[in-house]
Amino acid sequence: MSCEARKAFDDWFSENYDELVEYARNLHRDNRDLVHHTYLRVIRALKSGSVIKNMPSYFNRAMFIARTDDFHPLYFRGDYPTKEIAVQSLLQDKIREEEALILANHLAWFDRTVLQLYLDGWSMAEISRESGISVDVFYKSIQKSKEKLRHVIRFRTKKV
Repeated sequence: MSCEARKAFDDWFSENYDELVEYARNLHRDNRDLVHHTYLRVIRALKSGSVIKNMPSYFNRAMFIARTDDFHPLYFRGDYPTKEIAVQSLLQDKIREEEALILANHLAWFDRTVLQLYLDGWSMAEISRESGISVDVFYKSIQKSKEKLRHVIRFRTKKV
């Protein structure tokens, strides 16, 4: 494929991109991915020396064939372990909570305790009812703790 042919194809593709995406919407839910996949497929055809006389119909036909031929299997979702992804997400959440508690060692006992209860899922209203301490005190404690933790994190990142 010559440089002029590639440039001509790229120019045509850029000019007609929106129409190609619109047509691909009828073929597949990920229409832009289908257009990009077909673009690469046409480039391979042009590199092999194929002569394409009617580019719009060739490209649309190539999209139609690609959606059932080699593009559709890329979107088959039967092999993905969905349970592992959920478990991994829960594990990452627990790791973040543990990191927050490690950083919480820089806090006073009361602020650290309030933060621990907050991370355990207690609402400030529940804690207030159980302890008899005003809700405002807990909100101020959380705000103060967040500010101190931000300061500690900034300090740690500057050292590294």
